[in-house]
Amino acid sequence: MRFSAGALALLLVLPAAAERPVHDRAFWTGLAEKDFAVPDGESAGALVLEAADLLSSPDPALRDGVGYEVLSHWIYRDGLVPPADLERLRLRLQAGLRKGVGENGGDSAYGRSFSAIGLSILAAADLKAPWMTQEAFDDLLAASTRYLTAEKDVRGFVPGGGWVHATAHTADVLKFLSRNPRLTPAGQARIVDAVAARLRTAGVVFAWAEDERLALALLSLTRRKDFDPKPLEAWLAALTAENTVLWKNGPAIDPSAFVRVRAQKQTLVHLAALLAREEAPPERLRKALSEALERLVG
Repeated sequence: MRFSAGALALLLVLPAAAERPVHDRAFWTGLAEKDFAVPDGESAGALVLEAADLLSSPDPALRDGVGYEVLSHWIYRDGLVPPADLERLRLRLQAGLRKGVGENGGDSAYGRSFSAIGLSILAAADLKAPWMTQEAFDDLLAASTRYLTAEKDVRGFVPGGGWVHATAHTADVLKFLSRNPRLTPAGQARIVDAVAARLRTAGVVFAWAEDERLALALLSLTRRKDFDPKPLEAWLAALTAENTVLWKNGPAIDPSAFVRVRAQKQTLVHLAALLAREEAPPERLRKALSEALERLVG
């Protein structure tokens, strides 16, 4: 029997055994007491698909303490999940990026943000033991860059609710994708453009280290043998122009424009500091970045 592309995608998103009962809270919280060993008679592949639902919980004990840890341990640390289940999980988490996107301040942000951090685990695992096809990689890159700019909820830590941190979590996905041999020069440009767009549109100067996490994604690009500095150079030129317009009227500045420039500058300052620690940073970019930052400060 042959399936259409749409029907096959639907089958991959569905759990491998949709009829099995959902495990209760005691089952999941009990895993932590045993260092997340897979229980006897259970399948790591089936359980991670079920654990993905915990990533949208407003309860940080389930979301961070169990859902994230299950994926981190069984996929990245132990490599227990077969490629077919990793692909099912990828599609499910990418769908999670879209649920409620555009909303701001509600609980739906947890599901989107932690879908992103789940995808970062998948991207990191692919670097250890490649499992994605080129098509899957390109799809993940497109979904992640699209989500980075589409997310409206830019909260960091919420008292009582824990981390939202959507920008930081998506930066982590891009950091690992930036290290992947499958990334093309066009993909490099897509990552740079998405980071710049997020900083321009966030409406805030990030306070929960999101700018540092974005800088780490950019640093991963600069370490590539095929690194193309042109997209970053184009961003620096655009930011310099934005800064000139910002200050053209002296002290009568536009506060929203100041935030846009400041948010971008902070990420680039972090990138410059990271490059200063590298043994052999790309000299062309290092020089362009240094000159741009001097103009932005002056």
